[in-house]
Amino acid sequence: MYALQTRSVQYPQRTDWHEDPWLVRVWDRCASLLQRWIHMRESRQIAFVRAVALQEARLQGLAPDIIQQALSDVRLRLRREGLQQVHLAQAFALVRVASQLTLGLRHHDVQIRGGYALVQGFLIEMNTGEGKTLTATLAAAVAALSGRQVQVVTVNDYLAQRDATEMRPLYQWLGLRTAWVLEDASPAERRQAYQADIVYCTGKTLTFDYLKDRIALEDRVSPLKMLLDMYTGRWQQQVLLPGLQFAIVDEVDSILIDEARTPLIISSQGGSAEEDVFYSQSIGYARQLQQPIHFQFGENRQQIDLTLAGRQLLDRLAENAEGLWCNRFRREEAVLQALSALHRFQCDIHYIVRDDKVLIVDEHTGRVMPDRSWEKGMQQLIEVKEGVTLTPPRVTLAKISFQLFFRRFLLLSGMSGTCKEIAGEISRVYNLRMVRIPPHRPSRRLQYPGKTYADAEQKWQAVEACILACQQRGQPVLVGTRSILTADIVSKRLQKLGIEHQLLHARQDETEAEVIAQAGQRGRVTIATNMAGRGTDIKLEPGVAELGGLHVLITELHDNQRIDRQLIGRCARQGEPGSWQEILSLEDELVVNWLPGLNRLLRILLRTLPDNTCVQFLARSYYRSAQWMLERLHRRIRAKLLKAEFNLRRSLSFTGKME
Repeated sequence: MYALQTRSVQYPQRTDWHEDPWLVRVWDRCASLLQRWIHMRESRQIAFVRAVALQEARLQGLAPDIIQQALSDVRLRLRREGLQQVHLAQAFALVRVASQLTLGLRHHDVQIRGGYALVQGFLIEMNTGEGKTLTATLAAAVAALSGRQVQVVTVNDYLAQRDATEMRPLYQWLGLRTAWVLEDASPAERRQAYQADIVYCTGKTLTFDYLKDRIALEDRVSPLKMLLDMYTGRWQQQVLLPGLQFAIVDEVDSILIDEARTPLIISSQGGSAEEDVFYSQSIGYARQLQQPIHFQFGENRQQIDLTLAGRQLLDRLAENAEGLWCNRFRREEAVLQALSALHRFQCDIHYIVRDDKVLIVDEHTGRVMPDRSWEKGMQQLIEVKEGVTLTPPRVTLAKISFQLFFRRFLLLSGMSGTCKEIAGEISRVYNLRMVRIPPHRPSRRLQYPGKTYADAEQKWQAVEACILACQQRGQPVLVGTRSILTADIVSKRLQKLGIEHQLLHARQDETEAEVIAQAGQRGRVTIATNMAGRGTDIKLEPGVAELGGLHVLITELHDNQRIDRQLIGRCARQGEPGSWQEILSLEDELVVNWLPGLNRLLRILLRTLPDNTCVQFLARSYYRSAQWMLERLHRRIRAKLLKAEFNLRRSLSFTGKME
């Protein structure tokens, strides 16, 4: 039977962890295209929606005990025969009826289409505000009824706990247990939570718990050894996860693409007093080097290289040094790392200093990551730079990336409002095909003409004028910034003007829910980093829709267009009115070092002809080209990292330890 096949292995997961030959990859791609054409063509989706509506009509007016009996029958058939088309319509109808009874929410037809794609293992793109959280309940509930344990993966703890809490009554009515796992949960709490049918957690939490299981199991990953461990009791004491059966990834582009470059590492404490001295010396030497005489930045300031004069100065500085400084290669490598710590990583942009600690700020979500640290000594170098207590260096025990981890699920699906730009990469890496789901209501979002200025001062004056105009008509404004530093700059300027506002970034993350709840009130001004860009639903106060709804003001573009689209998606949700506008400058972080000669020429033209349509078009195209090139660079880095990981695992495969 289907349920027995699913649970026949103690720790179900895919075991093809190596890179497939090119012919296999071509075959898989062709097969997935054929599967999408067969299962996901529009006529088939519409027919499925009609079948669900027909089953729902049969359930209307029935007594609760009869509906529960129908649920038991569907559960039995799903566990016997699997997720077959003939049973899915009735199962979806039951979930829809249960949602209306428990949550007061009825799945729209487009949500039925989205849930149908998810349960088939596809990636869906739905407009922001279309109710992806409710859509996921269809696939999660039906998969759990069929006997699979489901993990719904979100981008942060706040969303994981919120979604699990809000959807719990629905799952309870269906006889399913649900739980959530937070990053600070104890091993006992994690182990108990993962026994639930449906678990909400972040991708980082889930991956780290998988690595912990790999460390605990060591070489005992064969079915026979795991079965023996279960009978001896070792299994229950050490293993956290029930395996990798079915994952639904919310905001799939953020987790599977933006976070793909960051390796997830479990490490133990190491280091010595000599290493602390070495880091201090590295920063000391690096501070004596000057740009561009001794070092130069590469493309997009992503790389630093020493010049000949820099190498000669470093040789003189380390002439009487001992230990590692006697090796030319090691000292140049150490100083290059120190130069990166001094000049590439900036406080209130890449990290914050709190309670005598350096805390990393996630560039994609704008949130603090207290349990994450940079590797290869970068964490210690930045701590020396900021003058805080040094944390001991870490020794790696286990390591994996999202690109390898999520390939191991038996069934994987995902959803996002912004994934069409990376659909090809998702297909190549995870063999996930994208299906576009149309909106329930036509969008009423308005785009106001944007403007690019020569310098930051002109831009901030235009931002202030826009905010004042919105306040005069009572329209709420969400001002999007790229970093904490920029958000604080805007806040100080508004304070001088006497404009009341709220601030949302990593330093105020404790009040996140309160700030978001008030952002849709009449005349409210909210300044936010991309913390407000994903998973946040800003409710409009009664009467605000008549004033135009929420106005989103973008003051800087991010490293990829998807983050900007997410911020824009905070307005005009679910058919409500809303608007957005871009006010940029050529001194913004993204473009200030991109083709400096062209930057200077465009700034001269903007000062001379600030309102000329042709000049504005050229400035806009220049800004977009910088963003496109940075997206391309990140895509190439991700591909190289995946290739390197495959090569490393192939070279170490004889040991049997893949992590």
